[in-house]
Amino acid sequence: MKSWQAEFLIFIAAVIWGLSYVFVQEGLAFASPALFLLLRFAAALIITFFFFGCMSLSTLKPKTWRRGLFLGALFGGAYLLQTYAINFTTIPKASFITSLVLPAVPFVSLFLLKKPITVWNLVGVVLALFGIYLLVNPDLQEFKNIQTGDIIALCSVPLWALYLNYIDIFTSEMEEDADTPKMLMLQFLGAIPVLLAVVLVFETGWFVKFESPDMTKGFLWNAPNLWKYFICLGYLALLGSFALTFLQTAAQKYTTPVKAMIIFQFEPIIATIAAVWYYQESFTFKMGLGCVIILAAVLLSELGQALFNKKTRNN
Repeated sequence: MKSWQAEFLIFIAAVIWGLSYVFVQEGLAFASPALFLLLRFAAALIITFFFFGCMSLSTLKPKTWRRGLFLGALFGGAYLLQTYAINFTTIPKASFITSLVLPAVPFVSLFLLKKPITVWNLVGVVLALFGIYLLVNPDLQEFKNIQTGDIIALCSVPLWALYLNYIDIFTSEMEEDADTPKMLMLQFLGAIPVLLAVVLVFETGWFVKFESPDMTKGFLWNAPNLWKYFICLGYLALLGSFALTFLQTAAQKYTTPVKAMIIFQFEPIIATIAAVWYYQESFTFKMGLGCVIILAAVLLSELGQALFNKKTRNN
């Protein structure tokens, strides 16, 4: 595969990821966040089993099982917070706040691996906080305009950063029996118990909010326009979970991490464009400026040191 082909596939993955925000918000009209994610990952697991078979998991070592299930628990928790965020705030806010995971990764690496952070990481975080301020536009005296989903999205960032760091750690020490399809299946298996526990403890009894008074049973199957739910579930399970992971995994080794990271910055942009077009969500100049600053913060945090070193060498 040529580099431009790999970069095009990564761009397709970013588009799929960006559009998934709209499908998540549509799906949340039919089910609560944890239930919706539980069904999504269960469907994605079935699809993965269909393509690769579940018998191959019997050959995995106990260490691989532990690592895969642990990644799945982090994966499920991070997705759960992100989904709750979408339920309580706008898609542009949720997507751009979640993109702060890249500047957060070095700070989590500092605690996990003792990797030093650079001045560019610090500058990126400060710039990102200013971008969030413009995006959320809070009234600091009365704490107006700050939505619950904004806070939840921000809380998901360290969990995503933790997940990405452990992905890096486990990949570098990967056992020979742990290929990508098997690790993907283990992650879905690890996420499902976390989501099931949240459904049983916190969400039982309010799976669906019915508009019709005669629909008194709280079953998903009684929901009106149920075909919309299955479209959302199908998109997120087949494209947003299964295909997205494999596009990224297959293509990323044929390009550089820096190029892949830059291309993935289209994800919140696509999410915002889709939300503004589909929901006619308000998007002010101040919010747009905040989004641009957040993207600049992400790129500066990741690329600042490399660009500085290149300029120093040229001089």
